[in-house]
Amino acid sequence: MDDDPSEPPGPPDNGTILLEVVKAFEICSNAATHADLKPAERVERLVQAHSSLMAAFGPGHRVTFADILDRLSGDQAGMLEGLIPAWLDATDLSGVRLLDPEGIPTAGGFDFRQEAELVRWKAAKLGKQPEGVTAQGLDAEYSQESVFRSIKGDFYQRHRTTLITRPVVPTSELPDLLLPLQANRFYQPIEQYAQYQGWFFPCTACQWPMKITLTRSGRRARGTVQCLYPWHADTGSVYVFTPTTGSEPPVLHPDFECRQPSARHARLWTGTLPHIPQPLRASDHLALHRAVWRYTTVSGLPELKTHQALEEALAGTGCTPALWPFNDTFDHAVMSPHGEVLFSADFKDYTWQNHLIAKIHRDAGDSGGAKWLIVPDHRSEQVDHLNAAGRPYDLQAITATDYLTMVVETVKENPRDGQ
Repeated sequence: MDDDPSEPPGPPDNGTILLEVVKAFEICSNAATHADLKPAERVERLVQAHSSLMAAFGPGHRVTFADILDRLSGDQAGMLEGLIPAWLDATDLSGVRLLDPEGIPTAGGFDFRQEAELVRWKAAKLGKQPEGVTAQGLDAEYSQESVFRSIKGDFYQRHRTTLITRPVVPTSELPDLLLPLQANRFYQPIEQYAQYQGWFFPCTACQWPMKITLTRSGRRARGTVQCLYPWHADTGSVYVFTPTTGSEPPVLHPDFECRQPSARHARLWTGTLPHIPQPLRASDHLALHRAVWRYTTVSGLPELKTHQALEEALAGTGCTPALWPFNDTFDHAVMSPHGEVLFSADFKDYTWQNHLIAKIHRDAGDSGGAKWLIVPDHRSEQVDHLNAAGRPYDLQAITATDYLTMVVETVKENPRDGQ
C-alpha cells in the first residue's frame, strides 16, 4: 500500500539521518567549490548545511559552525568522527570520508547520497523535501529519472548509447550528437578540479575527465590524476606527473601497473586500458555532469559490452538479444524464434548494496518484472546478499559474465527452454 501523505511522518530512521548528513556535506562542497557563487551565497549554503545537521541530530547534540568549516578541506575534510552523536549508528559510513582534502565529494559519499535518494523517491514525490538549499535541489535535473525522461522516444537506444560512449565532446561537436535539446544541458564545462593549467585527461576506461590533485613535500611538488570511479582507479587509472611551468601540459606516468583481466572476464572487461591518456584543452570540450556520468556512462559501459557479446554469441541461433526493450522495461532480454521473452534482466551498479536491497524490497523484486538482476563482475561479492533479498520475489542476482555464460549455454542447448 502506498504511503498516506495525510499521516504525520514518524521519527526519522537511522538511514534517513545518515542521508541528511551526507547531503549536508555535499551542500558544503558546493558552497566551497562552486566557481559562480557570490560570497553571500556561499555563506547561505553553509548555514543551510549547518541547520540541516542540527535538525537531523536534534537539540541534544550540538554542532558548531566551526565544526562545519573544519571539515571542508585538509586532513579533516569529510570526516564524521567527533561530529555525529554517539546514539547514531554510522556503521554504514564507517571509515568513509565524504569529502576529499580539496572539498570534492568522494566516490563513496557521492554514491551513498545518489543511491539512497533513489530508494527514497516517494518522499520527494509527496513534497516532503525541506525548504531552502538541498543537495537534491542542486542537481535534481541530472538524476537518473531526469536523464531517462529527457531521452525517451523513438531514438531512446541511440541517445542512451551516446551518453554512454561520449561522456566528453568537443564543444563544436555537441550539435552533431543529435541529442534532444533538453539532454544537451547534461554537458557542461570541465570542472576546475579536473584541470591543470587549462588541460584535462580523460580516463582510458570511461573517457570522463579525471580529478587532478597537487601535493607538496618540502620543495618537491607532485601531481596525481585519478578517475573518480574507484574500479577504474583500482585497475590503473591513476597517474602521476611533475608540475610544469608555462602552458605546456604535463607528462603522465602510471602510478602502478595496469591491472589485467583474467581470461574468463576479458570479454566484458570495463577497467582501465594500458595506455597513457593524452591531454586535451578544457576550454574546447564539454563533459557530462558527474551524476549523469556515474549512473548512465559508467553503469552503461558493461551493459553495452554484455549486449554486444550476446549478439556475437547468439548469431545463427534464431534467438536475438534485446537491449532496453519495451521502452526500457528492463535492460536485457533475449527474444526466442517464437517471440517469447527470455532471460529478462535489469542491470544495477550500486556501490552501497544495502540501498539496492532496500530497492528490491520496495519494488517487490524488479519494478519492470525482470527475473535476473545483473551486477558488474567487480561487484561479485554482492551476489549472495542480493539473492537472499530477491528470493521471495523470484529475482535472482548474477554477475555480467555469469549471465552471459548462462544465456549462451542455455540457448545453444535448447533455444525453446528459456529460463
